[in-house]
Amino acid sequence: MSAPPTVSAAVASRALPLAPRRFTALRTVAIVCGVAVLVWAFTGTGFSPVELAEGLPNLFDLIGRMLPPDITIFPSLIEPALETVRMAIVGTACAAVVSLPLGFLAARNVTPHPAVRAVIRPILNALRTIPELIFALLFVAAVGLGPFAGVMALILGNLGFLGKIYSETLESVDPRPVDALSGLGATRAQTAWYAVVPQAVPIMASFVIYLLEINFRAATILGVVGAGGIGFELTAAIRLFQYQNMAMILITIGVCVAFFDFISAYLRKRLL
Repeated sequence: MSAPPTVSAAVASRALPLAPRRFTALRTVAIVCGVAVLVWAFTGTGFSPVELAEGLPNLFDLIGRMLPPDITIFPSLIEPALETVRMAIVGTACAAVVSLPLGFLAARNVTPHPAVRAVIRPILNALRTIPELIFALLFVAAVGLGPFAGVMALILGNLGFLGKIYSETLESVDPRPVDALSGLGATRAQTAWYAVVPQAVPIMASFVIYLLEINFRAATILGVVGAGGIGFELTAAIRLFQYQNMAMILITIGVCVAFFDFISAYLRKRLL
């Protein structure tokens, strides 16, 4: 004769069917909440397929005015496009270098003291809350129109992003080499340099290369507020209703973006 089930086994047997029910209830609540958030967001933004359909003729009319692109202005776009490329390169390079010590100070496993991390983290968070366009407005007022204001806006706009990426990359490295060096008596600085940095550098470099591609698009937008580059030419064409010129400028921007995309994809493939 088999032994009667214990009290714990009986309780467990009765509790098992409750788990799927609770999981289903939680999932149902999550789905309902998700749908409610989507409805709230769509209605709050005035999203309307009907209005989109009614506006399509105006869109097609604008596209018709842009065709054919005025290719005769292409020689005059070369220098503004190169200026935008230079802005993206300088902004990315400076931000990558300046963010490096901030990332180390903000990383839990390599910071010299937790108090330092507690100070650096809020600074990085604050920098991420301000868009590059706002920084560009401030620097245009401070140093005047031109690419220098755009470069400074890109640097400050990227510090918060790269600092966070650096710190999180450093914190996510494999801890086994770190423990091995620590067990051999290595100092904190030696452990960080020989065990943490070699693991983190390829990933950090990959993010920097990807950021270079993003910064070209950002540098284009900064031209709207007079921060130099081809974005300034695009804004002027829009304001003067020179739609064919605008089409040629957009084509030039598209070619530059495709070039950056190709280069960044190639470099990331070689790094990782």
